[in-house]
Amino acid sequence: MARLIVLFFLVSLVVWATKVDVTVFAQVQATDKKEEDMAGIERLRQQDIAATLSLDPAALTDLWTDDAVRLSPGQQAEVGKQAIRKTNERWSARPGFKVLSYVPETKDLTMLDGWAVEWGNFTASYIEAAGGEVEQIGGNRLMVLKRLSDGSWKYFRGIRASFAALAGQVPEPPHAPAGSDVENQADLAAIKELNQKDKAAIAKTYQQDIAATLAVDPVALTEGWTEDAVRLGPDKPAEVGKQAIRETNERWAAIPGFKIVSYVPENHLTPMSDGWVVLVRYFTLSYVVSAGGEAKQMRGQVLAVLKRLPDGSWGGFRCMGV
Repeated sequence: MARLIVLFFLVSLVVWATKVDVTVFAQVQATDKKEEDMAGIERLRQQDIAATLSLDPAALTDLWTDDAVRLSPGQQAEVGKQAIRKTNERWSARPGFKVLSYVPETKDLTMLDGWAVEWGNFTASYIEAAGGEVEQIGGNRLMVLKRLSDGSWKYFRGIRASFAALAGQVPEPPHAPAGSDVENQADLAAIKELNQKDKAAIAKTYQQDIAATLAVDPVALTEGWTEDAVRLGPDKPAEVGKQAIRETNERWAAIPGFKIVSYVPENHLTPMSDGWVVLVRYFTLSYVVSAGGEAKQMRGQVLAVLKRLPDGSWGGFRCMGV
């Protein structure tokens, strides 16, 4: 009997030790994977800095995935790596144009499963032509990163203030690129991946956003955001948290006679990890700044990351519009 008790004790000890080893091993694996991902993201940041300073179109393009989308103030959306390459080549071909400094600063990085969402700002200096005056610029940036099969990280979606927009130039108004096969294929795949419940919830979020925008209702406009949301523009401080977003919404709503006449968004989304999607939105909008005033037209582009909340609804987690 004593031998059986000892044997049972030894077997139990082995089982317990095995469970502990498996748990510890899993924790070590997770830690190693996170460190590996962080190192990969840091390599991408350093590659971004080096490519920007050199204005090497090949290096600048290699920062992006094949199905990437890059948005910039006042410019047409660049959909796909080839479109991004063409823009990079145009900048690199400008005689005498040189980037003297480029300092990106990350304010927050949210790690997901194979994805990451990063927001922050940057400062840069440049000269338009040889012997020209040094110009200083700065702005905000929102980037969605994707881990590739080889373990490297690339930019999948990105938006930041461009040199052209903040240097006082007047590029063409932004608009949705017509018939982009890259983006259309991504949208079709996204629709298949989302379940019916999420599709319905996101569609409801779209409709609520349209209604709140047309009403310029600060409460409704704020309701569509998560508590830890961040909203950015190209040249003003980030609005961090739902309360900061609400305060801005209230200032717009308080402008006497200000009215949104029409608002037509066109949405393109891609699922990331479970419960997360990245959204590219092109929109047209008309408004009046005072009662009886003439309606003004504008076009814009938005990059947003939506998050599914515990109740099944979706809210804006990160957003930058131009």
